[in-house]
Amino acid sequence: MDAKKRSDGIRIRVSGLSNGLHEYHFSVEPSEIGLAAEFHNPVTVDVELDKTAHQIYLKAAVAARGTFVCDRCVEEFELSLANTYNVFYVFDEESGSSLPPEEVQFLGPDTVHVDLSEDVRQFVLLSVPLKLLCRDDCKGLCPKCGTNWNAGPCSCTQDPTDPRWLGLEKLLNN
Repeated sequence: MDAKKRSDGIRIRVSGLSNGLHEYHFSVEPSEIGLAAEFHNPVTVDVELDKTAHQIYLKAAVAARGTFVCDRCVEEFELSLANTYNVFYVFDEESGSSLPPEEVQFLGPDTVHVDLSEDVRQFVLLSVPLKLLCRDDCKGLCPKCGTNWNAGPCSCTQDPTDPRWLGLEKLLNN
């Protein structure tokens, strides 16, 4: 098992690497790979790399943690992100023709290192949900007084009908 811990991103030396299965573990500060301040804990990447004469198959398990603001209640919350991605590094186009094109990257004959920093950065950013919720059943804020309904009800009277729909409601009653 190969263990690497780098302070300059996430790089694996592939030049002179023997054929077979190799494992790596990286732990980097989010700023080292270009992640914003909401990511405050180290990003961990566990890599399985299988090298053959014609290609390198890489499977990376990425874990990150950040502080975000809930889209419904506007409270800060912690979110853990964990997922895996695969990449085939091939040395010529013929070797990559039978592989999924979105998972193939070409390596030149003089390539010494494979730098995963940008791939990991993009993968973490794409793992952040579009709708950020502190929890699935978040109740949000009262539109009148701004009370966080997760903490309890407010004293506002809630009109169940939006006044913008009253014109259509009249049509239904005819």
